[in-house]
This record gives sequence, structure tokens and C-alpha cells, in this order.
Amino acid sequence: MFTALSAPAAYVMNPAIYGHVNPRILTFNSTIEVTVNNHDTRAHPFHLHGHNFQVLTRGEGGALWPGLITPPPYPMKRDTVVVYGGSSVTIRFRADNPGINLFHCHTEWHVENGLTATFIEAPDVLQSYRLYVPNSHKVACDRLKIPRKGNAAGNVKDWLDLRGANEEAEDPARYWGAMVRPPLLG
Repeated sequence: MFTALSAPAAYVMNPAIYGHVNPRILTFNSTIEVTVNNHDTRAHPFHLHGHNFQVLTRGEGGALWPGLITPPPYPMKRDTVVVYGGSSVTIRFRADNPGINLFHCHTEWHVENGLTATFIEAPDVLQSYRLYVPNSHKVACDRLKIPRKGNAAGNVKDWLDLRGANEEAEDPARYWGAMVRPPLLG
């Protein structure tokens, strides 16, 4: 978010400045269609932040779900859809909510292993809103030494230089994702 808010006009729409988060820049009010192909045998519940999307098509998901190949005249709207094993789904939404929105599998360890896309939605429009960032957010970033300006590495001189950006997760043996109370390790 801080990168989108502080980037100069020449770079704000460039996904390279946002780091290693599988970023996709969405232009304001564009119609976005995303197809998820599941080559796994397990079902994946995909969730989109900031939007309700239409489910246009779904591949067959076995005997209990025959699929949806032809979109109905008024496709159902959801914020989460199950993509069955060996299947696919195509969703559609309008990029009318400037900000940073995640699209991810709702299985936590799948998120941790990269089954996530980051939609940087209309960052040029977002800047025009001149958002108020609460002081508590600024204090938290400062305490954790997270830059509040610059690219994903905090670089304000060369927006394409990502040296120093967070690329590695913590020690995998000690990383428990978003768990509030991780188990005690001996």
C-alpha cells in the first residue's frame, strides 16, 4: 500500500516496483476475468478481497458437480469459489475499488507457499484520493523498520532496484503463518 501511495506517476503502474508478491496492475473500471486451473487432485477455495465476482464457468468437479460451461444470463456473485481438483473456474469483476486486494486459496499453508496473487488496483486513482494513513500504522511500520515510502525495498532513488526487498520467508521450521498462537517449539 505504501508503495502505491508514494510511487511517482512514471512508476506507479509498473508491477516491478511492488516486489515478489505476484503483482497484477488493474486499471480503473476495467473488466477483469481470471481463470484458475487446478492441476491438483484437491479442491481449492479461492477468495478475492475487495470485490464480489461473477462465476462465469466451472469445469467438471466429479459426480457431485457437473460443471458450468455456459455462463447464465445473470451469473452468481461470490467472494469465494471452490475450484475442484482437476478442474477450473473463470471469474469476472469490475476493477472499481482502488487499493491492494489479494486473490488467494483460503487454505493457509497454500497461501504461505505462494498460491496468491496481489491485485494492485488503480494505484494512480488511489493516489488521487489522498488517503489518511492512521498514525498507529505509521508507528507499527517504524517499529518494525518497514519503509513507508519507496518501492518494495524502500528505495526512493531507483524505483526498479529491489535489492533489500523481503524475498525469503522466516525459518520454515518456525513459521506458522497467520496463526495467533503458534505451538511452542522446543
